[in-house]
This record gives sequence, structure tokens and C-alpha cells, in this order.
Amino acid sequence: MWIFSTTAYSQLDSLQQLPEVIISDVSLTDFSTGTTTTTLRDSVFYNQATPLQQTLLYNSLIYFKENGPGGVSSPSFRGTNASQTAVLWNGISINSQLNGQTDFNTISTRNYDNLVVRHGGGSIPYGSGAVGGSIHLNNTTKYNTGFKTKLLESYGSFETYEAQAKLSYGTKKFYIETALDGLQSENDFKYLNTNLRNDNGAYKTINGNLNFGFKLNKHHQLNVYHNTFLSDREFSRTLTAVTFDGYEDENTRTLLAWTAKGKAFESVTRLAHVFESYKYFPDKNVDDFYFYGKAIRYVLNNEFKYQFNTKTSLKTIADLNTTSAEGSNIKESNRDVISGTALLEHKLSKFITGTLQLKQEFSNDYESPLLYGISADYLSAFQKENTIRQFGIGFNASKNFRAPTFNDLNWNGAGAIGNPDLLPEITYQGELNQTLKFSFGTFKLAEFISYSENLIQWLPNQQGLFMPNNIKDSRNYGIEAQFQAYYNFGSHKFTTTTGYTYVEAKDLSTNAQFIYVPKHKFIGSLGYNYKSFHLLYQFLYNGEVFTKTDNSETLGGYAVSNVNLSFKPKSKGLNWFTIQLSVNNIFNKNYQNIAFRPNPGRHYSILLTQSF
Repeated sequence: MWIFSTTAYSQLDSLQQLPEVIISDVSLTDFSTGTTTTTLRDSVFYNQATPLQQTLLYNSLIYFKENGPGGVSSPSFRGTNASQTAVLWNGISINSQLNGQTDFNTISTRNYDNLVVRHGGGSIPYGSGAVGGSIHLNNTTKYNTGFKTKLLESYGSFETYEAQAKLSYGTKKFYIETALDGLQSENDFKYLNTNLRNDNGAYKTINGNLNFGFKLNKHHQLNVYHNTFLSDREFSRTLTAVTFDGYEDENTRTLLAWTAKGKAFESVTRLAHVFESYKYFPDKNVDDFYFYGKAIRYVLNNEFKYQFNTKTSLKTIADLNTTSAEGSNIKESNRDVISGTALLEHKLSKFITGTLQLKQEFSNDYESPLLYGISADYLSAFQKENTIRQFGIGFNASKNFRAPTFNDLNWNGAGAIGNPDLLPEITYQGELNQTLKFSFGTFKLAEFISYSENLIQWLPNQQGLFMPNNIKDSRNYGIEAQFQAYYNFGSHKFTTTTGYTYVEAKDLSTNAQFIYVPKHKFIGSLGYNYKSFHLLYQFLYNGEVFTKTDNSETLGGYAVSNVNLSFKPKSKGLNWFTIQLSVNNIFNKNYQNIAFRPNPGRHYSILLTQSF
């Protein structure tokens, strides 16, 4: 498993370099001084289960509140809530327009080429919700690659099946890639130390991608990206109650991107259509009784970068979003948002670079604040013979926001009503980070703090109806530490990665820690390669969490370990396949991530990958 954790100003070790490719989300590669990013290659995805939640659980410092395999999974990034983490697909936000969140079990990772985790506030370049951080799913255009095929088949415990086919073809001017994967499981694992099983927990998903790239000439390129995701899930029982719930998702995304490059400028224009819908069945056996919601969004934006000289560059972003939504409990609603952004980057000296950011957004149904940010970094390099090869220090500070969702503003259901007078949530955040790059690896440390006001909370009004209001203020602070190292001895290759985060996230009105936000998370892995064999050990520790807002009840922390053993022949003619055996929760730990929802004990899977 290779994970790359860097700041925007750092260079990757030769062992860790990514291939030169064309990525749609160019904001990740410039105007991001002083920020922390973690990049996961597609090779990591093929060692993990398909859902995005499983990939990030063991490979990032994000905490996940999850209702078990196949259930709803929502993140807490630096102690923020689920609607304060943005997810972007090739540069376009795909957070739900209905509730502002992303269910990380509805995103399949294997059809993407890389995944980038950006830590800290990013509302200026990435919009509403990029408060705790953002997740970027990227497809790359790879010209001159010829015809390539990748097939995958997997079988695991609880009758879990998975299959994928991915084909691509690249010439000097044209690239096409198509991929389709499916996952299904009975998911009927036994609840350890009980006589119960995870009844009503079955799920199945289908995910498809179709991507084009075409070079019109040396200055212009067109790209088309499309993704369709379908799922049919049952929501499983708990230790105390049986359930019969069912849930269906349908999400489609289509993006046209035109890139134009000149001697001193680069322009990317995007036109996107994003559709989301769900159906909730209180009883999965009654097909004609359900609640539904859907939203359709059109996006038009342009990123324009101009390089004045070797030291100074300017980027402007113009963005137009129009969204319509309706549902069983949402009256038909429309939202139009237009925004303008300016980012100025200047190299102050050989070692110091600074960036200024400014954004103003206008909407027809909420008042949007003026956003601003500043960041800088210092990077020095040492002689190759030194143990320390590079030292860097960076900081960033910004004002960020989250807009009220359609549910917040327009909900009209039994026992609850929306509030059209809500204000956006505002967050002020700052970060200081340090990087040490050695001849054998990298160590990174980040300290962060944020203050949020006008947090939206649903509480009973005078009529007894639940209604959202801007009532809460909060303060989050903590640290993140990450270390990667590698050592080669002949044919023996060792790699290790570790990460630790400490988070205090408190409601300032009560001084209580927010529920389901652990103060401690630790991840670690140890990889060993010998010729055709690769052994990977993974470790995860999540600290205890509070389950009531007054912090009167807790759910204990837990540690879980996994082991993967894979074999890929090196000899010519046989190096087209890889076989992998995985044992998850190897010590059969009985643990809960959400109260009364046990997770699986020890379970197994076998994976066969074929590449041509």
C-alpha cells in the first residue's frame, strides 16, 4: 500500500512519484500553499473494499460514523459534522443538495485513478461544505497507452461478490475509458456473543464510468466524464430492534471540460449535469409505499490562470449553479447561485511563497458571506548526502461557510418543518504544519484550530415541531501527525505508514464534546515485498465517543487489524494476474461504531485481478 502525504509545496520521493497525467481538478496542483494533502493511488483501491468509506477508514485520519457494511456512512473531518466535508468529482462538488452530506458507501473507488484528501478549510476554491476538509475523486487522461484491460473478481464472507471490468484505449490525440463494477452481499454476519444476526442487511450496487479525452491541437483539449451509481440496500436491525427498511439510490453525473493553454495562461471551462434521487421504504416488502427526494443541478464554471512572470500568478473562478429539488417532504424548490473567486500567488523569495484568496457568492434563498484566506509556506532543500533532505513549514487561515440545504429550508413532513430564514454556518480556521523529508521517508505534523458560528440544529419549536435554527457556536482544535518510511534490502522491501490525530470538538454553550467525535484516532500499516509476494498488515484504533449531547454516556474505543497476502508472478507471460487473500478483523474483535450496531467479526475475501 502506497500513501502519499504532502503539503502543496513539497515534492514526492522517487519511490512515490505518480505518473505524469492530465487531471481535471487543476486547483489541487496550484494556489494551495500551506495546505496539507494526502494522495492515494489506484493501487490502494484494489487492496480495499469498493466503497469509499472502507478505503479512507484505514488510509486517512478522517473518522467515520457508519451503520455497518452497506449502511449509511458519514465523515467527521477534524471534528466537524458530515455536512462540513466536501466531496468533489473531477472538480465538481457532489454533496447532496438535499441534506448537504455524502454517504461514503454510495461511492465506488475502483473506477478512479487517484483520490486526494485535502485537509482544512477550502470553501473559497471548492464552495459550501469544504470546512473540515475535502475529498477529491479524479479520473486522468492517459494518451499513448494503447489498449488496456483490467478484470477483477472477488468472493468473501457473508456471500459477498464483486466484479469489475475496465477497458481503455489511448492514442496520441484520443483517449477513451469505460468501467463497470458490481458489488452485492447478504451481509448476514453473526453478532458476536449473541444469538442474533445482521438481519435485513443485504445490499447491492452497480457503478459505471465512461470517460473521453481528445486533443484538438497542442493548445486545446476536450474531456467528457460520466458516472452512474445505483444501489438497493436494506437497513439492518440493531441489538434491540428488528427492521424492515429498504433504500434505493440513483446518482448520475456528466461533465464536459474544455482546456485551453497559452504561453502565459490556462483556462478550464466546465459544464456539468448532476442528478440525485432516493426512495425510502418503511417496509421493503411494500413496493408502492415509500418516501422520495430528488435534485437536478446544472453547473457552469471557468477557471482562468494567468502567469504574470516567474514569481506572480493570478487565478479567477467564475461559477454558476442552478438547482431544482422536490420530494415527499420537500415542496418543489429552486436555487440559483453565482460566485466569483480570485486567488493571487507570489513567490516572495527562493524559499517562501504566499497566496491571497477572496470569494463572494450570491444566492436567491440565503445570504452568503464574503470569504477570504491567506496562506504561505517556507521550503528549504539540503545536500543529498544529508539525512534530512527537505524541511518545510506552512500556514493557512481562512473564512469558510456551509449553506443551508433544501431540507433545512423547505422540509415539510410529519413532526418537522424547515426554516426559510436560516443563515449560512460560518467557520474561521487556521493551521500550522511542518514537514521533514528524510532519505528514508517523510514526517509531517499539523496543528489546527477552528471556530464556527450559526451552526444549524434541529430542535422542537413552540408548537412541538422540530425546526432548524442557527443556535450553536463551536470550537475545534487538535493535531495530525503522519509518518511514512521505506527500506530496501536486496529483493526485500519494507514500507510503513502511521497516522495519529487528536481532536477537541466542543459545543461552546455546554463545553461538551460533540457526539460521535473521538478525541483519538490512530492508523498504521506495515508492508513487506519479496519478489512476487506482498504482505500487508493494517491497524486502526478509534477512541471512545460520547453518544449523548450532555456527555453522560459513552461508547468504548476499539482496535481492529487486517492482513492481506498477494501474489503476482514476475516471470514474463504470467505477470498478467494477481491473487490476494484478505483476513479482516483478524482478532475477532467485538466492537460498535454506533451504539447497538455491532460490526462483523473475523471475515475473509479472495480477490483475483487480471491485467492485459
